[in-house]
Amino acid sequence: MTTEENMLIEPPPPIIRSETAAEKLIRKSKEEPFVPIGCAATAYFLISGFKSFREGNAARSQKMMRGRVIAQGATVVMLSAYAGYDALGGFETIKSKFAEAKNESKAKQNEKDE
Repeated sequence: MTTEENMLIEPPPPIIRSETAAEKLIRKSKEEPFVPIGCAATAYFLISGFKSFREGNAARSQKMMRGRVIAQGATVVMLSAYAGYDALGGFETIKSKFAEAKNESKAKQNEKDE
């Protein structure tokens, strides 16, 4: 092979290391901290409700199941909010879009005043 032929050969692509499940869990927990908190609260109410049911304390069991529904609903709302936040591009993108809209409305107002 000549040096010209060696120059035409592309180098191999870089090796991309995929993250493990534990690394992904830690990363996602840092990005979306309210979701794991909501999951833990849901699990607490569920386990506590089952324990109360098994002990025969129907009133406490009913309260724990209501708490579970509220915690689960709050978790779903937070998960949806984080998904919407990511879809919009994060805080800086949202902030810049609001600033652009504000500037446009001011420009339109100035045109009407003139």
